[in-house]
Amino acid sequence: MSYKSYIFIFLLGILGTSCEDFLSTEPTNFIAPEYSTIAELETGLAGVYDVLGSQATYGDVIPYWLNVSTDIGYTNTGQLNTTAYIYTATDAQITNLWKTLYQGIYRANLVLAKVDNPELDEEARNRIKGQALFLRGYYYFLLVKNYGSVPMLLTDKPDISNVNIPRSPVEDVYTQILQDMKEAESLVEEAEHLSGGGRISRSTVQGILARVCLTMAGHPLKDESRYAEALEWAQKVQKSKMHELNPDYSNVFIRYARDEYDIKESIWEVEFYGLLSSGSQEYTYYIGARGGIRSGDEQIGYSGGAVLATKWLFDLYEIDEGSTETPKESPDLRRDWNIAPFTYVGVPGVQTYNPDLWRRTMGKWRREYETLTPKDRVVSAQNFPILRYSDVLLMIAEAENEVNGPTDVAYEAINQVRRRAYGLLLPAPPNPDVNADLPPGLSKEEFFQAIVDERAREFCFEASRRSDYIRWGTFVDRMKEYKDWALANGAVQGHVLAQTNISERNYLLPIPTAEMALNKALTQNPGY
Repeated sequence: MSYKSYIFIFLLGILGTSCEDFLSTEPTNFIAPEYSTIAELETGLAGVYDVLGSQATYGDVIPYWLNVSTDIGYTNTGQLNTTAYIYTATDAQITNLWKTLYQGIYRANLVLAKVDNPELDEEARNRIKGQALFLRGYYYFLLVKNYGSVPMLLTDKPDISNVNIPRSPVEDVYTQILQDMKEAESLVEEAEHLSGGGRISRSTVQGILARVCLTMAGHPLKDESRYAEALEWAQKVQKSKMHELNPDYSNVFIRYARDEYDIKESIWEVEFYGLLSSGSQEYTYYIGARGGIRSGDEQIGYSGGAVLATKWLFDLYEIDEGSTETPKESPDLRRDWNIAPFTYVGVPGVQTYNPDLWRRTMGKWRREYETLTPKDRVVSAQNFPILRYSDVLLMIAEAENEVNGPTDVAYEAINQVRRRAYGLLLPAPPNPDVNADLPPGLSKEEFFQAIVDERAREFCFEASRRSDYIRWGTFVDRMKEYKDWALANGAVQGHVLAQTNISERNYLLPIPTAEMALNKALTQNPGY
């Protein structure tokens, strides 16, 4: 279904417009909501946020279908489908992502069309306006990253007599994204005034602007002037003094399971809630049905364990050469948290050691810590992070390295993340004598590779690896290189299905066939 069709559904189903009113309207017009009070505007804004939790976005498609297969993770479903880079223009996940993002954009346009009402409280409507602007920009950011040039719809009253809207150049889409987000930055609240990371704060806007600028600096735009701008935005978050690393890496994810906010670390997260059994629509399939420590015990929390770590990721963490264990222990506490060394066997589940480094499941989100009961078998209400403070620090390190080389600023930013990883920020570090810092004297290229590796260790399973390789312009070459390594190091063909299928066309997703049938001005991406 197209984004144009979703406009009709939104108007009929969500806004409650009667059939009689709708059919009596001129066919070139749309019936927009009045949004004449702050409460009504807030309701409209909730609809804009709602897109983030859709199964078509962060509820399933973004973290699993599009991003599960890289050099750090894979899925054991064995299916030749989207997870294995076998994209087609009729693919349900790719079509649903497109239409759902446009649904969010249209909802934002509805709010923005009514928010500048001088009869309403200025401060309240400015906060709403800022959030709607930012979310519209973010949805376009997801579109342009995944599909390349896309149609830009910036009105609440599209003309249904003119549905043939051409794709805007990538540069123009990014110009609009920057415009929306920069205007939003001055309107939204500071993080310290918000109760949790589900709402947009000024830090959110600044941090995502840094991410947008880093993306613009890389493939395909390669506007290297944006590195300096990315550094500026990321350092604004740092200089606000409102954010810091949670001293305990595992506690970041335990708090997601317990539905506890930690806005110092988790700057922006997708909020999931409720249960499948209660009729809620805001749960995630990524944790539970897809990912988690394999378990058949629903009291602990069921997981099919379909998201697995690669041995390459396991080997990327430093080992303690003096360890007598097999495999050797790691001073990096993230390894055995992110990559579960056990599964739950039987009911009741018993922790059972898993020695196969190619068959260890994602342990980052652990259902045993969930407090919402009874636990659903296939879905979870755990929140999903879009922006954590550690990402801000690693963006500072990357941008500073590109602008000025591996300076003290760059070293300090990445070393903060590493010190937390080695437990050195804990009140009682497990090994206070361990050195977590990068060695001094690295070249610019060596420091960049350290960032590439650190992002894998820190953000594995958080849906950033594919995007990182795409913006670095190394996606296809790296996946082929990884395939050769994997097959030479114990992997079987089923572990590298995605890397076997990958080609240059996979830098972009195909434009959905359903959209091209309705919008004759659309053109298809190369290779589809």
